[in-house]
Parts: sequence; structure tokens; C-alpha cells
Amino acid sequence: MLDAFALLGDGIWQATAPELLAATLIGVVIGLIVGALPGLGPTAGVAIMLPVAVGFGGTAAIAALAGIYYGAMFGGAVTSILLGIPGDAPSVMTVIDGHALAKQGQAGRALGMSVYASFLGGVIGLVLLVALAAPVARAALAFGPTEMTALMCFALSFVTVLGGRNLMKGFTALFIGVWLGMIGLDPIVGPARYTFGFIELFQGVDFPIVAVGLFGLSEMFLSLSRRVGALAERPSLRSLLPNLPDLIKSWWVLLWSSVVGFFVGVLPGLGGTAATMLTYAMAKKSSRNPSEFGTGAIQGVAAPEAANNSASYGSMIPLFTLGIPGSATTAVLFGGLLMIGLQPGPRLFVDNADFVWTIFGTFWIGNLMLVVLTALLIPFLARIVFVSTAVLYPIVFALVIFGVYSINYSMGDVTIALIAGVVGYIMLKLDYAPVPLVLGLVLGPLVERGMRRTLILSEGDLSVFTERPIALTFLLMTVAVIVVPLIVTRMRPVGPPSI
Repeated sequence: MLDAFALLGDGIWQATAPELLAATLIGVVIGLIVGALPGLGPTAGVAIMLPVAVGFGGTAAIAALAGIYYGAMFGGAVTSILLGIPGDAPSVMTVIDGHALAKQGQAGRALGMSVYASFLGGVIGLVLLVALAAPVARAALAFGPTEMTALMCFALSFVTVLGGRNLMKGFTALFIGVWLGMIGLDPIVGPARYTFGFIELFQGVDFPIVAVGLFGLSEMFLSLSRRVGALAERPSLRSLLPNLPDLIKSWWVLLWSSVVGFFVGVLPGLGGTAATMLTYAMAKKSSRNPSEFGTGAIQGVAAPEAANNSASYGSMIPLFTLGIPGSATTAVLFGGLLMIGLQPGPRLFVDNADFVWTIFGTFWIGNLMLVVLTALLIPFLARIVFVSTAVLYPIVFALVIFGVYSINYSMGDVTIALIAGVVGYIMLKLDYAPVPLVLGLVLGPLVERGMRRTLILSEGDLSVFTERPIALTFLLMTVAVIVVPLIVTRMRPVGPPSI
């Protein structure tokens, strides 16, 4: 563990290079703004800025994209507290007590606690990330094609089951994503598949372009119908500093919420949403005055905000060590890594160790930047949330189209992004979770290649999956993840018919 922190020290020093400091600063500022805007969130923000950030090149590109990710986690509290509108799913729990405090004229107090909780959650998440990333990567080096295929099958099923309220809709989205991932030339034999005669599809569907449309454009389309309420209070810089009684009252909640949030964030498919819901429920259950929750309890802001930011770093564990994005945002980051020529997974820590530890170093610097920037910019962000969508979204839309076009200088890419945006909008309206689709698109080709390589090595013998203990364990877990919810649903008593 000491070696890991020594490597982190070198990474932080490398992260102080002017180009990396600039990329990190740009990322966290954009993240704060994206998080504060109603209707957008970290996934949409990272997806929209993906083509632009990749233009920075190498480490700077990922530093900027990651900065947008955890910057949006900080900024998401602004709309949740001031307007009662969660910028994304993990911010839902902050609305409950944060907006209640704002309506009581204590928006500054709630925003101040959110800044403190976000910072502490980020620090604890980073410590755990540094301590656990390298050991997990070393253990993953023992995985062959068979084990990795079984692991990805488990991850896909786990995310799909937890990614929405309807199991069939989740698997429908997953299979659509897997099918999209199969478009193009066969990776083993070579013939074209599902290209419908379009030469542009021979190289497959470009994931970053689909992600921009599916998450960025669709969220803008959906949010156009939402209305913004009135602001109860214009917070000043002085009011953003959490007072000492609040810190004393919430220190234990902040500590354990950060730890719980990190480990929940590590699990594919759970992430920040589950972390905030779990820690909020635990904070309420352990409180001496649970009746305060829902009416403006400061712990009701502290717990989900600490868990949310800690979970964002926990989600980096499966992404960097196993090459498995456990959420929509890390799936977009996965695409960013591929675009700069890196394959996430256990070999990343061996072949590109300097890159990994420098990126972790930018996380630390970015977290420190966010504390200062959030305190300075919240009065400004509080005014941004009231910018008319008629003014804001045409500007964002133009940036998206330009960014997509600049990837390959192709209008075909722009068409695909627009189609993906419409599909994403329809999916959201029909309650189809887009996360299984995008993970099917990302992991589907990897599962196919792993399966076919395993069968080639075993000469077509499927029993190889049951002969290897690790692979068998993941396959049994996959079956359990799919079957158990079906059994629970069938055993649930049916209520009397409504009259």
C-alpha cells in the first residue's frame, strides 16, 4: 500500500504540468456548470464534451473528461437545493432536505454542507481508490479469456437488472446494444455484418458518437418540457461556509457515508444512485431525530452528497482495473480511453503505469480545485440555472454537432448522433433505461471476442466454463442475478383489482 501512495505522489507531481493543470481546470469548471444546469448531468456533460476533450490528446483528454465527471457531481447540488430539480439520478436524495432548507431561507447553509461533504467524500474515495486499484489489477491479471468473458456476462446482467424498473425492458435495451456492437466487420473471420450496404458502417458504430446522442442530445430534448421554479434565496459567498455546529453534528455521517458510497460505487450497475439512497436511509434510521428528515435535516444533505462523490471514484475501480464500465458515465470515459489508444483493464497498470498514476494525481488536484471553485462560483451557478433554454440549448446543440463532425469530419457521424438522440429520447419517454444499451454496445464485442477465443482454444467445448472455478462462479452469479428477481416478482402477492 505504501508503494501505491509513493506512486501517487509521483503522479501528483506529474499532474502539475501546465497542460494537465489547464485540462483539469477546464474539466472541473465545465463539470460544475453542467451539474448546475437542470436536465443535464455528468453523463450528458462527459458525452457532449468527449470529442472536444479528446482533441487535448493523451493524459490531458482523460483528465478533462474525469474533471467534468466529478465536477458535475459537485455542481449537481445547486439545482437540487435551489430549485428542487435533480440534475441527475444521484441528486434525487439531496432534493429532499436540501430544497426544504432552501425554502426556509437556508440555501447557503445547505450548499455549504454540500461543498464540504463532496470534498470529504472525494478525499476518502480517492484514498480507497489508490489503496485498492493496484491489488485488484494484479488479481485480474490471472484472468484469461474464459474468466473475463464470464465476468463481463455477469456485469452486463447485473447492470441490466439494476438499471431500470422493468426487467424485460432492460434486457431488450441490452440486446439492442449488443446487436449495434456487432455491426461492421467480423473480428475473427472478417465478413461484414449488418451494414445494410453502407460502407461507413464497415468499421462498426462509433461508440463516442452514439454516446453523445444517446445521453447528451436526448437529455436536452427531454428537459425542454421542464419548468424551473423560483429561487428562494440568493446565497452569498459567506453563507456557503458550513458552520461549526453542522460539522460537529454530521462528522460521523460524513465519514461512514463516504466509505459506504465508495464500495457501492465499485459494484457495476449500482453507482451513485444506489449509494445516495442507501446512505440517506441509513442516516435517517441511525438519527436521534428521524422525523427531521424530509423537513430540512442537515445530515440529509451530508450523507447523499458524501456518498455520491465517493461513489464516483469507486466506479473507477472496475473501469481501470477490469476494463468494465459500471455506469453510463464510466462507459463514456471508456470510449475516451479507447479514442486515445488505450485499452482499460489489468494490463493498463503494467503497460501504462505512468498514465494511470498521473490520472489519479489529476483526481487529487481536481478535488482541491473544486472546493475553491465551488465556493467562488456558486453565486454565479445559482444564476445560470435560470438561463432560458431557448438561449442555452441552441449554443450547446451547435457545440455538440461541431464536436461530432470534428471526430472524422463526416456528416454521417452527425446523422448517427441525431438518430441516437431521438432513440434516447424515445427510450426515456417509454421508461427504457439507456445504460444497458450503451454497456451492451461497449462490452458486447468484448464478450463475443472472448467467447470465440475461448471456444477456439477449447475446440468448441463449452465445458471449459464449468471447469474453471472463477468462470463458473461468475456464471452462477449471472444466473442468480437474472433468476432471483423473477422468482421474487412471481411470489409477490397480487392486490385486489381496482374498482
